[in-house]
Amino acid sequence: MTPTQSRGFSLVELVITIAIIGFLATIGIVSLRKILTGTRDSVSWDRAEILNLSLKKYSQIVHDMPTAAVANDTTDEFLVLRSLQWRNSADPAPGSPYHRQDYNPVGSASVDDYRIRWNGFVFEVLKPGDVGSGIKIVEDGSDITTPYAFPPGYTPQ
Repeated sequence: MTPTQSRGFSLVELVITIAIIGFLATIGIVSLRKILTGTRDSVSWDRAEILNLSLKKYSQIVHDMPTAAVANDTTDEFLVLRSLQWRNSADPAPGSPYHRQDYNPVGSASVDDYRIRWNGFVFEVLKPGDVGSGIKIVEDGSDITTPYAFPPGYTPQ
């Protein structure tokens, strides 16, 4: 090797390489955001669909869900959910409980959250940016805990 030959990359080669890596990283980050948003949408729609299927089973046996929608409050969502989770141990209805009893979500009215709202007939998804209250959707499974303990003498609304 002669003393005039250098080893390594020139400054121009390094700048071009860093620019290409930055461009590819930008494309990757944008794609990742779209994937995460799509995943959150899917989880929310899936949770609402599971509740609606439970509601359908309940309606086939009981024939009515007499809980009206209450705007800007989550009491209606939780009345319906607890009705779907309840099982009368003295006289159990066929197929009850209609929804898993260890689902213990919290309510939210934050426009930053995905929420499930009861509209008086079915559950529907509220995406971030939509105004309204409902059952907060979490993706980490922290809303699955110990089975809900119904108070003595509880009957569905």
